[in-house]
Amino acid sequence: MNFYEKSLKEAEDFLDDFQLEESNFIADASYEIKKNSTDVVSLIIKYYKYSGGAHGYYEYVPYNIDMRSGEFLEISDLFKEDVDYKIIINKEINNQIKLLGNKEENIEKIYDFYSIKDNQKFYLQDKSIVIFFDLYEIAPYAAGIPEFPVEVENIKDSLQNKYIDLLK
Repeated sequence: MNFYEKSLKEAEDFLDDFQLEESNFIADASYEIKKNSTDVVSLIIKYYKYSGGAHGYYEYVPYNIDMRSGEFLEISDLFKEDVDYKIIINKEINNQIKLLGNKEENIEKIYDFYSIKDNQKFYLQDKSIVIFFDLYEIAPYAAGIPEFPVEVENIKDSLQNKYIDLLK
């Protein structure tokens, strides 16, 4: 509802400012379920706005829910306490960016990645944790929303035991 109310106010302001007979303002919200099992639900809400110009803006907001406890999962929850999960994920993302560079010349130069955040956006899919970034966060608009799947099999020794089966 916050997205709706904010978008409605922006559309009204847009029409007041530009006095157009036809509005170009678009606001849309949709969702995509990434994983759905008896133990976990992972989905993203997709928000999109366009008010004219070269292109619209979109943002994905993830919700990862442990259905056994009803708790929302953060990326740090998945890893053992003595594990520096950021180092593990950063290494994986950097490797994937390098692989992209091997496939397409100079593509790795478009990414400006240093590290994931404490509240890093992610979703769960079968056998992987998919790390993703907002528009402009680590790459230009043309790159879209960069996603980097981290295979559970490659990091299972670092994960909390109670989440390994949940992620497979």
